[in-house]
Amino acid sequence: MLIGEDFTKIALEFNGFTLLEPNALITDFIMGGFSIYFAVQLKKIKAQHSFLKYWYYFFLIFGIGAFCGGLAHSLFEYTGPQGKFPTWISAILCAYFIEKAMIKSVKNLNKENILGKIAFTKMILIFLIVITVISTKAYQEEHTIGFIPIAINTLIGVFISVAFFSFYNIKRGYIDFKYLFIGVMIMLPSFFIFLLKVNPFPWFDKGDLSHIIIIIGNYYFYLGIKKMDYRRLPFKTD
Repeated sequence: MLIGEDFTKIALEFNGFTLLEPNALITDFIMGGFSIYFAVQLKKIKAQHSFLKYWYYFFLIFGIGAFCGGLAHSLFEYTGPQGKFPTWISAILCAYFIEKAMIKSVKNLNKENILGKIAFTKMILIFLIVITVISTKAYQEEHTIGFIPIAINTLIGVFISVAFFSFYNIKRGYIDFKYLFIGVMIMLPSFFIFLLKVNPFPWFDKGDLSHIIIIIGNYYFYLGIKKMDYRRLPFKTD
C-alpha cells in the first residue's frame, strides 16, 4: 500500500499499441454499466415526477461519463489531457441534474424557482471557469488543475445538496430520503482517498477504490429513489 504517492501507471503493450491503466478502464466500465442500468430502470417511471426525470438524466450522463473516463485513462498516450474533456463535461452536467432533482423535493424552499436559477447559473459559471483554466499556461504544464473547479462543483452538488436536502426531508418525516443520505455518507471517503492518495495495490489504486465506493453510493441513491411514493408529499404537488 502507498499513501501520499501513486504507483507507477501500469502500461500494456500490444504490437506497438499502448494501453495505460487497464485497471481504471475496468472499474470505470463497471461503474458506467451500473449507472446505465439504473438509468434504464428509471426511464420506465420517470414520467411520474420531475424528481425521477432528473435522476434519470444524472445516471445516464454519469454512465456515459464513466465510459469516456475509462477510455481517456487507457488511451491517454493518444488523446492526451483533451481525452478527459468529455468526462469533465459530464461531471458538470451530473452535478446540475442531481441538484435539480433534489430541488424538486423541496418546492416550499424554491419560491419562484430561485434554487433552480442558482443551480443553472452555477453550472454556466463552472463551465466558464474550466474554459478559462484550460486556456492558461499553467494548465499546459499541469493539466490536472483543470479538474479542480469540477471537483469542487461535484462536492457542492453531491455532498452538500443531496445531503442537505435529504436531511431536511428526513426531518419533515419523509424517511425514504435516508437512503440518499446514506449514499452520500458512503461516497464521502472517496474524496479523501483521492486527496490523500490512498493506493492499496498497483492493480487496484485510489481511482479503483473510489470507483467501487461510488458504485455502492449510487446503488443507495437508486434504492431510495425506487422506494419513494410519488403520489404523496413532498412530490404530489408536482
